[in-house]
Amino acid sequence: MKRGDIRLHGAATSRMQRLLPMLALAATMLVGSHAVSAGEIFGDDGISIELGSTIVGQQISKHNGDINKDIIGSLDLVIDADLGFGTLHLYGEGASTADISASSLVGGANADAGTAATPAGKGRVQLSEISFGFDIGALNTNIGVMDLSAFADATATANDEGSQFLADALVNNPTIAFPDYTPAIVFNYGEEAGIQLTALTANAYGLGDNPRGNYSQLFKFGNTPTGERKGLFSLVELRLPLSQDGALLTMGGWHSSTEATRYDGAGNDRSTLGGYANIDGVVGDLAWSARVGFNNGKTDITGGVNSFASLSTEYSINEQHAFGAGVAHSGLLNDYKTSLAPNSGANSTVAEIYYRWQITDEIAISPDIQYHHNANNLSAAAPADVFGNVWVYGLRIQFGASHQMAHHE
Repeated sequence: MKRGDIRLHGAATSRMQRLLPMLALAATMLVGSHAVSAGEIFGDDGISIELGSTIVGQQISKHNGDINKDIIGSLDLVIDADLGFGTLHLYGEGASTADISASSLVGGANADAGTAATPAGKGRVQLSEISFGFDIGALNTNIGVMDLSAFADATATANDEGSQFLADALVNNPTIAFPDYTPAIVFNYGEEAGIQLTALTANAYGLGDNPRGNYSQLFKFGNTPTGERKGLFSLVELRLPLSQDGALLTMGGWHSSTEATRYDGAGNDRSTLGGYANIDGVVGDLAWSARVGFNNGKTDITGGVNSFASLSTEYSINEQHAFGAGVAHSGLLNDYKTSLAPNSGANSTVAEIYYRWQITDEIAISPDIQYHHNANNLSAAAPADVFGNVWVYGLRIQFGASHQMAHHE
């Protein structure tokens, strides 16, 4: 999730009702005694609450008859409380169970699916983020359990699966081994329109990386339940303005000391590093972004992807209508391709177009078409598998609302 997105996704409302008391308790703790006025507790922004729902229906050109769940939904609730000396951030989400869907048959077809799941793959409600951020001059610091992709590798046209591209490869760079929601500390130095430097470090073994899906493992920095070293994930990123019209160059490098089994069978690797670069630009009403990335990984830390390139664009017709198009290519390790035997592994390419109609401030709909070359990283496979060239057709509906309390006019 990118900081500020509204992505409370539908079809899991009953589950979210179980999360609301937890977040309400946190809000109550923030408000404190009635004897203390809100103005004495909160800063100028008070408490902002964002609630959203995204529903995605998808069909595919192969094995479509195997799908038993055409529609997948998810919910997001974001609470940010300005305490004057910093901001407390809470993010809760819920998701429906994917079962057999387009996203389970074609890997990466819906980046919004399965973001909150039990170890058995069932949808659940969870508190995904709790963090505190504060500024000291031009230095911004955030500490807590966070989604690190909200702070690095950002582009203007390809980071929000709630309103832009749905395909995984057009949301985040797959060569970067971001851990799932995880304890971290993030520093950002610089002004929004100037040069910015971001540095972060985190437990490389996040909530979604843990097969048990529990919170206790997040704060244990030794070994995994199966004995491998969890390690740390660290990243440094530099953002440089290229022109006054908003063009931006981003360069970054990362290192993970997590331990994992090598694909070539030569024991375990205990270190992986990579680099990436992004360029964003604007030409009239057309925004565009280009990405590249690489790593030296020989394990499943990035699902076999060790090189990547993408290009994405969004054309704003007016305030209500926009059109996006993008293409991404993922290069796979030869050892990873071999590990897919008896099926034939191959590099994959995905192209996607979408149209977004913002009907009201709270409701948007977005038809979406994807083309996957070597779906599931397979050029050939058994008849029961989805592979080769596959089309994915989708319709996304997003609902969102926000409310601000105890703010100063």
